[in-house]
Amino acid sequence: MCTELLAHVKQDDDGQWHEHTLETHLKGTAKLAEEFASVFGLEILAEIVAKAHDYGKASQKFQDRINPELHVNLRVDHSTAGAQFLVERYGEAAYPLAYIVAGHHGGLPNGKDENKSSLSQRLKRHVEEYRSRIPDMPLPEKIFPANFLPRKMKGKFTLYSLQFTVRMLYSVLTDSDFLDTEAFMNPKQSAERQRRAESITNLYTKLEQHIATLTSDTFINQKRARILGWCKEKARQEPGIFTLTVPTGGGKTISSMAFALKHAQQYNLRRVIYVIPYTSIITQNAEVFRRILDDDAVLEHHSNLDPKLATAHNRLASQNWDAPIIVTTNVQFFESFYHNRSSACRKLHNVADSVLIFDEAQMFPPELLKPTLAVIRELVNNYGCTAVLCTATQPTLTDSSLLNKAALEKGTEIIPNPQQLYEELRRVDVTVHDEPMSYKAIAQEIAKEDQILVIVNTRKDARKIFEQLLTYHPVHECFHLSTMMCPAHRSITLKAIRACLEKGMSCRVVSTQLIEAGVDVDFPVVWRAIAGLDSIAQAAGRCNREWTREKGRLVVFYGERKPPPGHLRQAAESGERVLKQYQADPLSLEAVERYFNDFFWKRSHSASRDGLDRKDIMQMCKVDPKHIPFRDIAREFKIIDEPTYSILIPYRAEGKQVIAELEKCRFHTEQPGYVNQQLRKTLQRYTVQLRECVFREFRQLSVIEDIFDDEQFWVLRNSDVYTENIGLHPENPVFMKIESLII
Repeated sequence: MCTELLAHVKQDDDGQWHEHTLETHLKGTAKLAEEFASVFGLEILAEIVAKAHDYGKASQKFQDRINPELHVNLRVDHSTAGAQFLVERYGEAAYPLAYIVAGHHGGLPNGKDENKSSLSQRLKRHVEEYRSRIPDMPLPEKIFPANFLPRKMKGKFTLYSLQFTVRMLYSVLTDSDFLDTEAFMNPKQSAERQRRAESITNLYTKLEQHIATLTSDTFINQKRARILGWCKEKARQEPGIFTLTVPTGGGKTISSMAFALKHAQQYNLRRVIYVIPYTSIITQNAEVFRRILDDDAVLEHHSNLDPKLATAHNRLASQNWDAPIIVTTNVQFFESFYHNRSSACRKLHNVADSVLIFDEAQMFPPELLKPTLAVIRELVNNYGCTAVLCTATQPTLTDSSLLNKAALEKGTEIIPNPQQLYEELRRVDVTVHDEPMSYKAIAQEIAKEDQILVIVNTRKDARKIFEQLLTYHPVHECFHLSTMMCPAHRSITLKAIRACLEKGMSCRVVSTQLIEAGVDVDFPVVWRAIAGLDSIAQAAGRCNREWTREKGRLVVFYGERKPPPGHLRQAAESGERVLKQYQADPLSLEAVERYFNDFFWKRSHSASRDGLDRKDIMQMCKVDPKHIPFRDIAREFKIIDEPTYSILIPYRAEGKQVIAELEKCRFHTEQPGYVNQQLRKTLQRYTVQLRECVFREFRQLSVIEDIFDDEQFWVLRNSDVYTENIGLHPENPVFMKIESLII
């Protein structure tokens, strides 16, 4: 072995050892970090944290551990030393940087608590002597407050901005550290990353070529062409916040991408990030972009990605979003900005200088609305981003009388006259059934229609109405959709529904609201259980979508049960109030604005805590720099807050086969229980999420099995509780009978 200090070692197939020296690693990491941080002007701080991050590896204890000739099996904390060094060298000004170095493996810590992992405790911790051995590399003499200010800063730099800067620099360091280490440990994989996707200019040219093939032979296509033209025209305007208020079916997917690519080309922005509320619709949008642009240019990053679409290059790019087009979810995007682990945060620096398209912007989580808007505001004001809020029902996110300082700056509306466009594209008449209806009464009414979509608020409501509907029509004419069906099952069902609609066959669908957000189906009649006005407008978007008839018919009804308490019920109450006030045109832009004003006011005045920041995230982000609770913030900011548990469904032959492959992993010769990433992705297509109470009941009654005995993978063993028509059915009589027998 060489006599220099080592950062990493590896053994090749011939048994030869290769060394990655500490000096080489620190210099390589610093070079990448400075390059990444130069995008937003924080390269001085990036250089400091990159050079200091592995100082602890200079200790003799670490060198003994890494030396394969000594075979010393020691646990060595190598990240605390660098954090201590920075505070000792630069004083209190270095506290924000100390978080980054201390957490570059274990995650950004809390600033101050009694936990041994907090920054305050680690700065007091004894570390092995390393100072006399660290590589001689120049560092800036001082850190100045101005060093923390992003180059493109347009607004005030607040305490929130400071913790955001820490997160961006943490992303820079962890990505740089990983990439430099990978170049040594796995040069083949590192080389795979070097494949460059096409430029923004080339992608815009491809989009233009596709647009040239579109026809304007129908009324709706003519309107879509006008919307597209407005988007391309407004793309010339300066970066900032834009709104795109287009009725459902107006072609905003292609139009918003045209705006984004042209705007990025004009202002030299690096990528387009398309953020969608639900995984249930993300694949269809990503597929549109792939078909028009390029497979390698479009990175689809979410939990339900079809493994067939996950190429080796895309799997690598998903780690740090190094691709020109990213299609992701609200959960993935916003939770990453409040996470504390490197795996979630590596990509953050690549969000700077991007066009951010927020599709269905009305779906931002209301209980976390203020911290959600804070991310957008920070990216636009300080990190060179443009944000586009796309929706048919534009929420009042710029109203400071409702949101106070959390409100966004007033954006530029891309559509010259949104109200006029709404009136031109109004293709649905809305009526309201005021009296509550039983499941049976609802089924009787919808049974009279040949093609109808019914959307309800809960899975139980969907199941009960569907079961009643089967007493009137055969099962091949009726469909049920909910998240109690695994993604593969939902995809097959949607394909069957579309086939029936295209062929003019009988098609009666009862669904939860999962069908509202961007699922392209077109029914002549839609029934919607009372809900928020934004949800009712989304339901209207599945009615007469392609203008195949003069007017579609949307019926808002009241079921046996009120919507569940909390957000859904509050939204429904606001929706009910506005429906009564605007009976002539309940989906007008004026009605929508009135609805959001009522709903946001109710949320902000409904409890002792701010209903638009239920977990006090903003307060936690605005504390003294020594006390920032990064770990606590990551725990509290959860868009899907209720604990859920994944179970695997042996759905059809494909599901049974993939579970059989999983079971074989238990007996793997070299690594028993190891499940590769490809198989994990495939398994996600056959999962259903259970609430904790149902999961515990299933577990107690042996309805599910822990196949590795480590609580990692649970497989449904009682096939009676999962049916082709309903999916998972916890209240199935067979299951209930088993339960009573066990008692």
